Amino acid sequence: MIEVRYDPWLVAASVAVAVMAAFTCLRLTSGLRGLPAETRKLRIAQAAIALGGGIWSMHFVAMMAVQLNVVIFYDPLRTLGSALIAVLVTGAALLLLHFGERTPRRIVAAGCLTGLGIVAMHYLGMSAVTGNCLVAFGPWGVVSASAIGVGASILAMGLAYRRRSQRATMLGSLVLGLAVSAMHYSAMAFTTFSLSPAPSATAVPALSQGSLALIVALAAFVICGLFLLMAVPGERALDEAAGSATEGTLEAAPPPAEGAGPMAAQAAALSRAFVRAPGEPAAGVAVAVTRIPYEKDNTIRFLPSTAILAVRAEGHYSRIKDANGEFFCPWSISRVERCLDPATFLRTHRSYLVNRHHISGFRKLGDKGACLLGEGAGLEVPVSRGRLHQVEALLGLA
Repeated sequence: MIEVRYDPWLVAASVAVAVMAAFTCLRLTSGLRGLPAETRKLRIAQAAIALGGGIWSMHFVAMMAVQLNVVIFYDPLRTLGSALIAVLVTGAALLLLHFGERTPRRIVAAGCLTGLGIVAMHYLGMSAVTGNCLVAFGPWGVVSASAIGVGASILAMGLAYRRRSQRATMLGSLVLGLAVSAMHYSAMAFTTFSLSPAPSATAVPALSQGSLALIVALAAFVICGLFLLMAVPGERALDEAAGSATEGTLEAAPPPAEGAGPMAAQAAALSRAFVRAPGEPAAGVAVAVTRIPYEKDNTIRFLPSTAILAVRAEGHYSRIKDANGEFFCPWSISRVERCLDPATFLRTHRSYLVNRHHISGFRKLGDKGACLLGEGAGLEVPVSRGRLHQVEALLGLA
């Protein structure tokens, strides 16, 4: 059995690559709900390449940290296959999170996919080792690596997607990057290297450690560059400021702390815009929201509550409808309901809020019903069985 030693600097570099890749992926997928499907698919593909490529780069940076007394080579087909698996599986996990309603079950499923993708990438990458060296995997290593990879990935996805804020993204990135690293090194703790009794021959030219180092260095350089670009505050910072604005009966946002940067001042101004109408009295007085934020063309805009016909839940976010169409709102429907005037907006269904002043008709459908909204707008909102009598009473029909 060959003694294994590690270069501590390369170990630290491998962890840093994993964390940066996770952060780049989560930033690329921030604020996708309001974008067209084709744009979302493109951004998810970019994020999958960033995360999958980062997982692959982390693995081989960590392998370069391994110091053995023999020279090893890598089978190029298996090395390429390990990268493709990482990209495809993480891409599938991201598609699960960004298409359809994002539920706790979907977050767990995405975490499982990500964790299993990390494990599959690791062992396929390890099987690519060739030369006069035999690699053996301990069964407890497979079990512990799988448990750490899946469990930590679920935790990371839960932290990052429970509330899409910059703080949650950073925390989720750190946990996911550490998950990738912990999985790798726990698996390596049960992996043994020994000399081959006879020289091995490969059907295709093998990659030397020097050639692989150049490829990995290039991949890590690209990931670091993307990380720096994603870390610079831009328009998404406004989206996240909108998502973290105060809820319900709100107080005006406090002024930014002394010495804070321009983005802090913009975020504070944005929060005040949500909760105060022009000419409203001084801060510190509890007021109701008169405008609701929505996204259009990568810009946060505001819709007066009087113009809203209905609000529809969409996972942790919502869609607001007016006479001109439907728009993505970064707030949940429960948050929107707490912010709007309860004398004007009523809950007809667990997924719908309706502006009673825009109800133009009502139709009863057995023990359920439907509200018709707007004049000629063609909007119809369901009324659930449990809320039917309440809605009929409010409309003077009971």
